[in-house]
Amino acid sequence: MARFVPKIAPGVLLAERYRIEQMIGQGGMSRVYLAEDLKLPGKLWAVKECLDVPGGPATVAKEVKLLIQLNHHRLPRIVDFIDPDRDGYSYIVMDYIQGVPLDQFIRARAGRIPMELLVRFGLQITDGLRYLHRHEPPVIHRDVKPANLLVDDKGELRFVDFGIARTFTDGKTEDTVQLGTVGFAAPEQYGDRQSDARTDLYSLGAVLLYMGTGGRFPGWTPEAAAALRDQGCERLEPIVTTLLRTRPEDRFSSAEEVSEALGALLRPRPEASRSAILGSTLKTSGDVIDFSGRPAIVGIVGASAGAGTTHTAIALAHMLARSIKKVAIVEMDSKSSAFPRLARHLDEEASAENRKTGSRFRIGQVAYAKLTARADFISLLSEGFGCIVCDLGTGRSKELLEEFRRADLSIIVGSGAEWSVEELEHFAGTLGSIGQFPPSWRFCVPFASTSGLRRIRKSLRTKSVYALPADPNPYDPAPSMTHALQEVCGNLLTKSKRASLRFLVKPKT
Repeated sequence: MARFVPKIAPGVLLAERYRIEQMIGQGGMSRVYLAEDLKLPGKLWAVKECLDVPGGPATVAKEVKLLIQLNHHRLPRIVDFIDPDRDGYSYIVMDYIQGVPLDQFIRARAGRIPMELLVRFGLQITDGLRYLHRHEPPVIHRDVKPANLLVDDKGELRFVDFGIARTFTDGKTEDTVQLGTVGFAAPEQYGDRQSDARTDLYSLGAVLLYMGTGGRFPGWTPEAAAALRDQGCERLEPIVTTLLRTRPEDRFSSAEEVSEALGALLRPRPEASRSAILGSTLKTSGDVIDFSGRPAIVGIVGASAGAGTTHTAIALAHMLARSIKKVAIVEMDSKSSAFPRLARHLDEEASAENRKTGSRFRIGQVAYAKLTARADFISLLSEGFGCIVCDLGTGRSKELLEEFRRADLSIIVGSGAEWSVEELEHFAGTLGSIGQFPPSWRFCVPFASTSGLRRIRKSLRTKSVYALPADPNPYDPAPSMTHALQEVCGNLLTKSKRASLRFLVKPKT
């Protein structure tokens, strides 16, 4: 059998266009690299280096022919193909999806996936499978497993590997070759039957069980049943046991049927009140009801240098940490140096608890991070934080402004000095239409006078403008600062921009 020996490495220029940056994944007969497109500066692609096995059951060309027909937001998009060389090596250029494999996502949360998030992930998998199975001809994935499902930076699941996918041939009695991953592959993949849509549904059941047992079990056993109950996912049992039946004809017949069964788990039960249902997936802590899913993201940007962006971000993070179990604050502007200076100061103070580790350190209950790459932020999203506060500096890059717009709560900090108010107004105007800002946007003005506050509200045509008092210690906000920041947060957010998130603040009485 041919042995796969990589022919490209970081620094290599492929097809005089794609500069290889680093390896991001590998399999038995392939590797995946991150590559920069020199014709589209700044554009990154995933490049899959493959080796065709002489006499093997499938070729890379067949994989590309299959994938290039597909067009769905949960599936990878092929943008280029470099034909096999004389040694059989070929290259597929496809979308680079930033995210974390589902198995790593689960491990980062110590195996705890809330029931609601688990069901939503299941619905996203069925969404992709429904498209594949309805394709003409139908496409069978045959290797649905956590490592082939990526949680992207929006908290959505994406399929990332189709190495053994095949089309379904009506009338054929068996597969040419049996492939799949032990534990997630259906029994017929090891026997004499052709795999069909129900083969992928078996794997879906194994993935659901894997998530519901904290990454411990992909197959049904008494221990798995007990673990499912321990995780609070016992309502999933009828769906999982049906999907994992040995005979394909005893399983659900289609992804649509599974989607309907999973969707029913999200609908309120008649005998339960709304508060009781929320209580099954949300935990109250102080004034905040913790959400299920990814962390709430707060983006803070300054209208000008020296407006108080970092001071406000730190104070907000420490205020939130009083009621949220895990809070992080991230300095995302590569040109800012406040966090490195703060880390050096902490080292000089010689507190073992606060001593920094790499680009991370801790002050009180808040984790601080200086991120140098987008991948670092993706990793942070999977570490079980309840809220991440992003210090975006003055947001003078397209990437930082995009982070600001994507946040669940977006805060613009402007100076309250009379001569600086126009800077805030101009900056706000560059971000959106005056008077038509999204409801999740807030404007904070340190030291603003009552008259100044009225002027800014009138100029911006929004009531979401708040004054912040002087507070010399943002690591332990004073009552006046705490009250002001609570006003800024309001009911952050009673209804998230993304369906997977709830982050509720108890209404005032």
